[in-house]
Formats: sequence, C-alpha cells, structure tokens
Amino acid sequence: MKPDNHQVWSNKGIALENLERYEEAIIAYEKALEIQPDSHEAWFDKGTALSHLERYEEAIAAYEKALEIQPDYEVSIINLGLVKYEMKKIDEAIEH
Repeated sequence: MKPDNHQVWSNKGIALENLERYEEAIIAYEKALEIQPDSHEAWFDKGTALSHLERYEEAIAAYEKALEIQPDYEVSIINLGLVKYEMKKIDEAIEH
C-alpha cells in the first residue's frame, strides 16, 4: 500500500464500510484527510460511516465540510437532509 496516497486510504475506507466495519472505515477516512484535507469525497464518506453508527452530529459536520469544499456535491446535500430527518429536525431536513 502507498501510505502517502489519500485515495488508497479512501478506498480502504469504502471497502471497510462495505463490510459494515464503520469504526475502521472512519479511521481510514481520517488518514486520507490527514494527507488531503480538501478531499470532499473523503469527508462525504466519513459522514456516511458516522451516519451508520448514528453519530449524527459528527456526520453533519463531515457533510458540511464536504459542502464547504464542493458546494454543488448533491449527494452530500441529500445525505445531510437524511441525517437531519433521522434526528427529527424535519424543517432543517426539508431545506436540504
């Protein structure tokens, strides 16, 4: 593995997430973000893993960071709304 390649770490996170090993996936995404902090995909993927663990506040922060970097990343907007819906923040969910 190329330890300095953020995409390798992101791909590892995706593989771990597919195996429902969310905590390990988050660690891989965090490593990717250490290397490339402006990767909106890694922020999005981290948000998704956090959502699976029902760590909604952290997921929101990750999705919002993805949107800071790439404001038109539609899937982050959608997932942000879904997390807010899960938190029963219906009015905020509708905004997204």
